[in-house]
This record gives sequence, structure tokens and C-alpha cells, in this order.
Amino acid sequence: MRHISRHILLLVTLLAGTLFSACTFEQEDLFDEAAAKRIDHFNDDLKSRLVEQSSADKYGWVIQYFVAGTDEEDFEGFNLFGRFSASGTALLAGNHRFLRNGNANKYTEAVSSYEMLKEEGSVVSFNTWNDVLTVFADPVDPSKAPNTIANDGEGMNGDYNFVFAGFEGNNILFRGERHDAEIRFIPCDRPWTQYIDDVAAAKRSITSSTLTSYYVTDGTPDTMYIDGLNTGVFVYEDRLEDPLQASTHTCVFTLNGLRLNNAMSFGDHTFQEMTVAPDRERLLNEDGTVQIIPMWDSYIAESKNRYRLDPANFTTEQAALYAQMEIEVKKVNSKYELDSLTIGRISETQDDGSNAFMPGLIACVHGPKKMGRTPLYYPYVNMNIDKPTYGNIRFWQSSVDRPNTYMSMFDGTDLKALCQQFAATLYGTYKMVPDDYFRPTVATLNPVSGGTRVNLILRPIKD
Repeated sequence: MRHISRHILLLVTLLAGTLFSACTFEQEDLFDEAAAKRIDHFNDDLKSRLVEQSSADKYGWVIQYFVAGTDEEDFEGFNLFGRFSASGTALLAGNHRFLRNGNANKYTEAVSSYEMLKEEGSVVSFNTWNDVLTVFADPVDPSKAPNTIANDGEGMNGDYNFVFAGFEGNNILFRGERHDAEIRFIPCDRPWTQYIDDVAAAKRSITSSTLTSYYVTDGTPDTMYIDGLNTGVFVYEDRLEDPLQASTHTCVFTLNGLRLNNAMSFGDHTFQEMTVAPDRERLLNEDGTVQIIPMWDSYIAESKNRYRLDPANFTTEQAALYAQMEIEVKKVNSKYELDSLTIGRISETQDDGSNAFMPGLIACVHGPKKMGRTPLYYPYVNMNIDKPTYGNIRFWQSSVDRPNTYMSMFDGTDLKALCQQFAATLYGTYKMVPDDYFRPTVATLNPVSGGTRVNLILRPIKD
């Protein structure tokens, strides 16, 4: 009954819009026609739109396709592609991971038939098997296809009958007939393989396996979070650690951002289509009221990685301290060299045999050149690192001063004292400004209170 009521509502909405439109049919003819005939007329118009965009001088349609998923697993959104002929054939294409016969993640095209159904509303039905589309509606476990029936014969809960849901400019909105997931047709403006490559590049430019967490805000920091965005299946939650409220959502990546499977809410605002802001510092929703911002401040404050201090912006005092450290390192072994200074965490074995990551200022020392330049020793001094407020990093003196394995070999030198003096020049709160908010290579820390300007060299981003 839910589907029938929804279809009737869609039909009433459609007819109301048609009655007041200046195109297609005369008002008195619409009132005289039977409902089935009116759907026939609309189906003809809808089909002509599909076919016209599929002409030889155009690139057909991008089909943003979602499945409803299962109780056990959610699935990302997919960019499929389609061309429709007036004779009732459809060429579909894609490169998704559920393509079979060795085609997973490979660009694949498949031809099948389609028809325009007149049910409670207009329906585009793909009525024969299509390797690109029908796998989503197959009743099997996608990881064991085609042999194992799953989810009570519903598989991934995908659809091959698309119920018309409205127009959005030149875009056409549909819902899956059985499972109600959103399906959106967008006129394609380039060859399909190029579109795939361009979306992949856009996705890489805004998310990765290195960066998975983002703030969601309307100007009030630290309100909600998104975690796991790079997979296309993410969690929307009130906090990253032990959230009290969390929900799973999916998205499809676009040429300039992403689109969510359904509109989501933040305060009084909604968001579904997110695009990269002109300053490339955030993603913005349709009216610019909701922002998704990369959490590099938390990433650096809480990471177990180490970040090299760029010597190019050392102060005179820092440069002098570093030069003296180089001398002290060679007092232990004339062939030892101070490779760099880093901020971050070092793993130390505790008295109970467990490992703990100790935050601090870390000297990276490598041995003779014949052993390569990979650091062998990491003498360090403790220094607390945290994120006091949104967008800020703080370094402050630690009360912990336990002996550490790496520093003990330099006990006969002034290295520890020099490291402590260097750390003292860094104590303060900083506003973090990445050189690229989504794929930074350098994070500039500008002093807010105390400290001095610092450039941190970040590790390469991993996709």
C-alpha cells in the first residue's frame, strides 16, 4: 500500500504540473482523457527525453544509482551510464565492483531492452537482464554470486523498475519500485570513460584512506562528524569516540563533490548535494548553509605519526639549537647524523611490557651513510599535543620525564637539554592552515598564543 499511495501522489503532482504548463497538451483534452491515456502521453514525453539526450551528437545519461542495502551491509552509490533508443533498447555501462565474469571494476557495456510501463505512475522498466544493472537486483549474495541466495531472495535490494519522481531542471528523478532507493538521471556532457576518470580524480582530491573524518557544521564547530567518507559508506555521528547517536549513509561521488542517497539534516538545514567550495577548504550544500570540513587538526593532534619540522622557517634561535644538536649527536659516534626534528609520537615499552605512544619532540638520527639515511634512533623529550578548540593545535610542557631508551644512549651529551630548549620555543596554541585542505603536504601552524610559526611536513596521502 505504501508504494501504491506514493505512486498516486506522484501522479496527482505530475498532472497538476501538466495542467498549468504551457506545453504539450490542451487543458480540455486532459480532462477528457482516461487516466491510463494521460500516463501514455506522459510516458511518450518521458521516453522522448531519454532518447533525445541519447542522440549521436550527445553523451546520453549519467545514472546515479543507489540500492537499499541490507540489515547486514550498506553499499555505496554507483555512477552508471545509459543511452536509450526509440525502438526500446538500452545501452548501459559502468565500472563498478559487482560486474561479473571477470569484469569487476572494469569499464563494461551491455545492451538490453526497456519499456515504459503505466502502473500507478510512469515507470521505466529494464525488462531483460543487463550485466551492468540487473546484478543489483539479483537475489544472490554479491560476494558469492551467482550461486548463493541472500537476504531472503532480495540480494542487495536493488531495482530495475524506476518510478518517475519528478524533474530537477534537465535531471530526471526516479525511485526504485520495490525498495525505494533514489535513482537520478543527469545529462552527460562527456565520453563515459572520461566521466569515470574525472569523477575518480575529483574523489581523490577530496577524500582518501588517510583522511576519513570531517566536521559537519553550519558555523558552529564540533557539532557533528562524518567518518569513513572515502568508501562511499559513512557514519554520521555526534562524536567520533563512543557516539550517542550515529547513522549510516551512502553517497555517490560526482565531478565536483558527492551526492548522498537521501537528504540529511543538520539543525534547521538539509543537505544532499555537496560540492567543493571555491576556496577548496570545505564542501558546501545546495544553499551554502552546511559545511563539511576535513579534520586535519584532530588528525595531527591524535595521530601516532611523526611530522617533520621544516628547517626553512626555523627562527634564529631554533637554527642555533639545531646546529648544536648536530654536534652533540656526533659526540656519540662521529658517523651519526641528525636527520631532522619531528613532532608526534614515539612507541616506548613500558615497565609492564606494554607499548605506549609518547608525544614529544623527536630527533631522528641515522647511522653511517653505508647504512642508508633511514633514521635508526629517535631520542625525544616529552611534549603534550592536543586540540583545544576547532581548527587549533596546542603544544605544551609535559610533566612526564621518564627515562627513554632512545635518549639514554645520548646521556653523556647535551642533546636532551637542547631538545627541551627547542620544545620550549614551540609551546603555544596555533591555528592550522593546510596548503590543501583535502590533500595537504604541509600544515602551517600560525601562532594564536605563544610559540612561533611552524611548518609541518605531512606524510604522503594514501588513497
